[in-house]
Amino acid sequence: MEQWSNDIWLAILAAFIVGIIIGYVVLKATNANAQKQQKLENELKTATAKLDAQKEQLEEHFQQSANLLATLAEDYKKLYTHLAKGSQNLLPNEATQKIEFFQQSQLSEKPINDDKQPKDYSEGSSGILKTKVD
Repeated sequence: MEQWSNDIWLAILAAFIVGIIIGYVVLKATNANAQKQQKLENELKTATAKLDAQKEQLEEHFQQSANLLATLAEDYKKLYTHLAKGSQNLLPNEATQKIEFFQQSQLSEKPINDDKQPKDYSEGSSGILKTKVD
């Protein structure tokens, strides 16, 4: 009986060692996948953060551009008003009538002729993309 119990203990010990080895291999395999997944998640978070920062910068840029354009339009309006008042006060009436730039009535009543507007396209093929056959 003593021999049999030693054999049983030896089998239990061998099974325990084999179980530890198998557990270590499985843990390494799953841990490598988990590390790879964690790395990909970190890269995704970094890319998302960069994209969000770029979107924010783009929104700020266009907001600032809109503000600058509004300021420019207001300053242009002030300059035009200043020049128009100066021309009325400083120039005689005949000279003011000769200068078309300062006559607001001509600017507002002048019809826009669509036929005179430049076109953004050509009428036909320009031949730029034709392939040369030798």
